[in-house]
Amino acid sequence: MAAASENNLANTELQNAELEDISAKPFEDELLSLIWKFLESPGNVLLIQGAPGTGKTTLALELLRRVKGTRIGPREISANKVYVSSRVSPIKFRRQFPGVHEVIDSMSGKGLAGTWTESEDNARLSGATANIVHRILALKRAKQKGIVVIDSWEGAVRNLAEEERHSLESAIFSELDDSKLGAVLVSEGESASGLTHLVDGITTLSMSRLEGRVVRSMMVDKLRGFRLRRQGALFTLDRGRFTPLPRVGFHLDGDLSETPRVPAIVPHSEAAYSTGSEDLDKLLQGGIKKGSSVLIDLNSTVSPRVGIILIDIITANFINQGGSAFIVPYSIFSSQTVADSMRRYVGNDALNERVRIAEYNQGLPDEKWRVKMKGKIEEDIPIINRYWSQLGAISTSRMMKFDFDKLAQVYGEDIGVPSLGEIGAGIRESAAFMMAVVSRPTMMREELQRSVDYYLKTQTLDESLLIYGVKPFSNVHGVEFSFERGYPRLSLMEVV
Repeated sequence: MAAASENNLANTELQNAELEDISAKPFEDELLSLIWKFLESPGNVLLIQGAPGTGKTTLALELLRRVKGTRIGPREISANKVYVSSRVSPIKFRRQFPGVHEVIDSMSGKGLAGTWTESEDNARLSGATANIVHRILALKRAKQKGIVVIDSWEGAVRNLAEEERHSLESAIFSELDDSKLGAVLVSEGESASGLTHLVDGITTLSMSRLEGRVVRSMMVDKLRGFRLRRQGALFTLDRGRFTPLPRVGFHLDGDLSETPRVPAIVPHSEAAYSTGSEDLDKLLQGGIKKGSSVLIDLNSTVSPRVGIILIDIITANFINQGGSAFIVPYSIFSSQTVADSMRRYVGNDALNERVRIAEYNQGLPDEKWRVKMKGKIEEDIPIINRYWSQLGAISTSRMMKFDFDKLAQVYGEDIGVPSLGEIGAGIRESAAFMMAVVSRPTMMREELQRSVDYYLKTQTLDESLLIYGVKPFSNVHGVEFSFERGYPRLSLMEVV
């Protein structure tokens, strides 16, 4: 029963991979590129291990995709790509992966190079091990660049006598250095103890849960002869490809030497405001509906600079479509820092006319965009209401952005959402929206979790920034920031 389940998982991986062209260029991740360079070194053997369904076959196929031929003058000699499978029949495999030159059935030892028929596919011949060993030795003698993948090792040796197993091991592990051949062994177990002392590199794949959502991770346990700056990375199997999630810098500033152009906006719909990212709008099932509230929960692992860029993207896209905003700054940033950041993305005129930023330091100079607060809730609520009404006279679409950690710091943690009810009373009726940002476990945070329409969580794991929806429920997504002449763009990569 367990074997059938594993085979079904393998078949699913192979079928999903059919959705995308085998020649498509994968995301260039440092760790995956290092694994590939390791395999390009003559004679190296890589073990990919992990529990069923963690993506071992997909990673092995990603490495096969990367094999390039050897160029001699104007001519290129194509590399050998050989896949020995105990999971999927060769004829099915070749239909889905025409780029693999030869597929060998580990049960029969028979190879497929485009000449089999359906009836031959079902044949089971004797001497399977001898045929596989002979083929591997022939590839070695050819001294031509290539990779042999055995998927899986347990399936290939399951019914072998000890002498046959030794013959197969000898064919793979002996005299690889001079052959220009690399090998990838896929192990069905989480720890292939019998192979670890024989191979040159080990990569372990695992799958865990983050509040009921799948997170996939790769750990490089060793790559002999290669220095590892980091050992772990997160990845997704979206569209049947093995794709590492983007890494996010601890601090992101973009290219500050450039003056950002006003970007092409991501337009609002009739019913909802866009976040400025089509991917994030999709996660929210169409954007932020007018008259609603969204809570962004920034885990302590997320750099404040990264957090403010996420918020800037949403705010700038809103303002650049004629909207206005009242902002209580992110806790460790001053009103001046927020104004300078916004000015880069929306321009000085929009900043002065349609943005108001709260400031609790009375000693700072007056600015048209700066709103000086008293630091007492009973005095500051009327001030916020007055400026909120003024913005309503300027623009038909308004947003109110609060850092609730800042409010708790200034007014105390027992302020609670009900004390701020007067501020947001007209948000739904006026088709505005409120964006709340929290990072600390306060009473206010618990109140917000219950009362908001949208709830997003973020955290950093293995150098990747993750975001996922609680309201509405969504899978985990990796976040990638890119900068076009200094303007930040946000795209998401779903973990599946």
